Amino acid sequence: MTTIAFHYPSQIICTDSYTTTHDCIVTAHAKKYFDVEQGRVFATGNCAEIYHLKQHWHEGKFKPITCEFLMVDKHMKVFFGEVRRGFKYLEPLEQNWAIGSGAKWAIAAMDFGKGAVDALSYACTRDKSTGGELQAFNITDCVLSKQESEPV
Repeated sequence: MTTIAFHYPSQIICTDSYTTTHDCIVTAHAKKYFDVEQGRVFATGNCAEIYHLKQHWHEGKFKPITCEFLMVDKHMKVFFGEVRRGFKYLEPLEQNWAIGSGAKWAIAAMDFGKGAVDALSYACTRDKSTGGELQAFNITDCVLSKQESEPV
């Protein structure tokens, strides 16, 4: 799976770069985000579910998949999102949060004062499906102009 952490005080989102199966690493260089008209989406779940989320983002109707994501909108607000029962749900985030297989370790590290990068580094030591190169994003860097957005 993966881990994505959001550190509310610093407004930093950090992702790992592993894509894994049940017991092995498929790639250590995965890009865990994509851009949509509303902003940038950072997603966890299996590859097919994330692809389905990206392909059907605009219409908002999904097959019965399970997928969690963070979204930074055009106003630099961060949301926790999930797809369940075929629909996309968003909830504003105003605290530290993490999603994915190493989420509990990342959240605990942030609870004890670590930022997003250090929290994700810690999750890499505890979760077999989290690792590789870490990528950190300030939410102000996640807001793209219309011509910079990649088509979904």
